Amino acid sequence: MNMMDLIELILVLATVVGVTGGHQITVKDNGGKTNTINLACISTQSWYDSIATQKLKQLLPAKTPIVIKNLGVDENGNNLGEVFLDNRSVNLQMVVDGNAIVDKNSLHYCLENRSQLLIAEANAKNKRLGLWQKQESNSNSNLHNSQIKTLQGKLIYEEIPPTRSVRAYRGEEFFLITNSSNPTRLLLRPSGKINRDHLKFWHNQSVEITTIYAEGTRPSSAKTPCPIDSNGQCLPQGDGYQVLSIKGLSSPIK
Repeated sequence: MNMMDLIELILVLATVVGVTGGHQITVKDNGGKTNTINLACISTQSWYDSIATQKLKQLLPAKTPIVIKNLGVDENGNNLGEVFLDNRSVNLQMVVDGNAIVDKNSLHYCLENRSQLLIAEANAKNKRLGLWQKQESNSNSNLHNSQIKTLQGKLIYEEIPPTRSVRAYRGEEFFLITNSSNPTRLLLRPSGKINRDHLKFWHNQSVEITTIYAEGTRPSSAKTPCPIDSNGQCLPQGDGYQVLSIKGLSSPIK
C-alpha cells in the first residue's frame, strides 16, 4: 500500500446529516453510508450539553460538506474522528470557543494536535468563554461538596486495562449513571465501609447509595511521572464520590 492509498483510508469525504450531541454528529459518506461520529478528544459537561449541541449545529448545519480524519474506534465501539470544515478543525474550534473541554481519557488519539487542544482549553478557561463562565461552572459544582448525599442510578464497573493509561493512573473503575432528567456519570470510590469487592457485586444494577465527595490529591510532576492537565499539573488521584452505603432498588431505573 502506497502513501496515497493510506491517506485515502484515513480521510473520509462526507456530508453532515445532523448533530446529535455536543460532540457527536451523523454523517453520510460519498458512498451513501450513514455513520455516527464522535468528535475525538473533546467532551462537554452534562449541564452544558444542550448549549454545546446548538453551537455545533451552527458550525455544522445539515448538508455541510466536511472531511473526517478517521481516528479509529474507542473501547466502547464509538467511531472517532477529527472533523474539518474549510481546512479548519471543528474539534479544536469547539474548544477554542469554550463550548467543549479536552477529554483527557481519549487525548492519546490526537497526538498531532494535543498541544493545540490543551492550549486552546487554557485560553478559553482564562477568558471564561462558554462553559468556563464562572456563573455557569458554579452550577455544575453543586454536587462537589463535603456533605453526605443520597444518589440513585445504575452502578457500572469497568475493568481498568493493564496498559498504562489515564484511567489506570486515576483508578477509574466504578461509576454511577444518575437517575435524573439530565443523567450524569459520576466517579465512585470505595470507602472504609464499602470496599471494592462490594461495589463490583452491584455492577449493572440499579442502586441507592450514600456518598461523600473527596477532592483527591495531585502528585508533584517533578517527582512522579503523571498525565498533566491544561495547567501543566498532574491530574488528581483519589477524587470522586466515596460510597458509604449501598442498597438495591426493586424497580430498574430507566
